[in-house]
Amino acid sequence: MNRRNLLKGLGLAGLGSLFTLPKTVSAEENIKITQRSSTCFLTPQETEGPFYFDPDLVRQNIREDTSTHVVKTGLPLNMLVTVIDTNCAPIPNVLVDIWHCDKDGAYSGYAGQPGGISTVGQNFLRGIQVTDENGQCSFTTIYPGWYPGRVTHVHFKVRLNSTTYVTSQFAFPDSTNTAVYNTPLYSGRGQNSTTNATDFAFQNSNPQGQIMNTTPNGTTGGYDGTYTIGITGVTGYGEPNESPEKFSLRQNYPNPFNPLTTIEYYLPVSSHVLLTVYDIFGKEIVTLVNGKHPQGFHEIKFDASNLNSGFYLYKLVAGEFVDVKEMLFIK
Repeated sequence: MNRRNLLKGLGLAGLGSLFTLPKTVSAEENIKITQRSSTCFLTPQETEGPFYFDPDLVRQNIREDTSTHVVKTGLPLNMLVTVIDTNCAPIPNVLVDIWHCDKDGAYSGYAGQPGGISTVGQNFLRGIQVTDENGQCSFTTIYPGWYPGRVTHVHFKVRLNSTTYVTSQFAFPDSTNTAVYNTPLYSGRGQNSTTNATDFAFQNSNPQGQIMNTTPNGTTGGYDGTYTIGITGVTGYGEPNESPEKFSLRQNYPNPFNPLTTIEYYLPVSSHVLLTVYDIFGKEIVTLVNGKHPQGFHEIKFDASNLNSGFYLYKLVAGEFVDVKEMLFIK
């Protein structure tokens, strides 16, 4: 169960009020831009497609299905993704969520895949990474296959806390697709008749900001790919200080963290406080605070040494005030 379904299942009265569902920066906002240079631009919004789900898999190598431990075969593809703003400044500590089909055109997690197979319960070729101080993160995967009506592509989201800043897709040079689909691993399905120029999402042989640059890798026999995502309105995995005139729960810091992090909250009046940490399935992990606290700022240390890497939620209840935030633990 992902975080969205957790809310739906538990309702607003209980744990369902844990956090606000993600909002999305509008496509109009992401497209309205004045070109400042050849590389500073906003990545256009594209459809999420029918095959998205959030597996909360924080991993760099996305080839394996964690339920069966089967590693997908295909030409190796090392992807380096850079996230920048419209001034070309790198954006650290944002989440990049990647998913794509396997060499036979099948996505994990869904029935009715090519050949009539079902991949329900599987999560291959999906993963999340956090950008570093250079705004970069990397993924180890395989070169995607194709399915009728679409050119070869990879889906992605860039998100931070409860906001998704862009949901889009990138494609590959047509010449690289042709070369890959002539190799023994892919040639059985033939060439893809859809090109970048005829695909509905790209509609151009070289749409700005939507083609991954690819270079053959002589060591792996596959490809290295680089791609830049331009977004706006984000400064990193955190949030501005709340007004000291009202109840507030602040974003933990550092975030992501390993293994210690600090959670701060503000009480405008003395209140009974309940501060609890949950996993993404709504299971209570630990109660950090349960008692009366005076007016003012408070901070609590949280040690995740005994937990697995992944997303966790922390919920503050103070009087009638309730708020929840998300934090990311990476060992």
